[in-house]
Amino acid sequence: MQAKISMQTFGSHQAHELHKVKLLMPALCRVRQGRKVIEWQGRTETADPTQLIVFPAGYEFHIENIPVSGRYLAEFISIPLSVIKMSHKYSPSVTEKSEATRFCSNLTKELEYCWEQLKVALGMELAPQLVEHIASGLILMLRHTGYGNVLLNIPGTSLASRCQDLIILSPAFHWTATDMAGHLHMSVSTFYRHLAAEGETFQTILNDVRLGNALNALQTTDKSVSEIARDNGYQCPSRFTASFKRRYQITPRELRKAIL
Repeated sequence: MQAKISMQTFGSHQAHELHKVKLLMPALCRVRQGRKVIEWQGRTETADPTQLIVFPAGYEFHIENIPVSGRYLAEFISIPLSVIKMSHKYSPSVTEKSEATRFCSNLTKELEYCWEQLKVALGMELAPQLVEHIASGLILMLRHTGYGNVLLNIPGTSLASRCQDLIILSPAFHWTATDMAGHLHMSVSTFYRHLAAEGETFQTILNDVRLGNALNALQTTDKSVSEIARDNGYQCPSRFTASFKRRYQITPRELRKAIL
């Protein structure tokens, strides 16, 4: 199953923080109301409605969402790495600024135009080829502002990313290293050895996918906490709550309270 460009809206009425947030797919975020504070490796940036945030996959962020006038609202567009690479392939002549890694770009009129066009295309469920073409325009304009390469800062063919792609198809499945190694046509010992070479473990990857998927469901659906837990491989809601809080430093119910 090939990943598609998708858009989601996140809102809340209370300020809240999320620790160790790791996106599995590159994404762009536009804050419509309020502010979003992101911290990565000791560096902090604050975005408001005049900016666009670039989230590369695989980075761990500390995020704070702050309402203004009682409301925080943001739109996220997730873009598969394959689409981003294709955009770079067909417009290789853009010269990007060489600066320290930053994630918040000013929202130029070109970026705003491309964003709105992509939003409309996704809302109308237009053909994927056209949606990708419009997204390429957005990526091109990001490259002109010096932020396009940030989206590529992850090895898309790593073993860890292949594991993530399989787990996200069925996060409720009782995944084991033996299962995964079999899907990838390698022995378990070879599987462990290659993951170790990438600085990864199977359990870490499994937790990243399940908890990331659960975080998304808590913010964008009205499913109960226990249902979300089951959907992501946790048969015991209390174990899910403990894992979620250990990761994000907030319980699922506390997050729901901030959102509703």
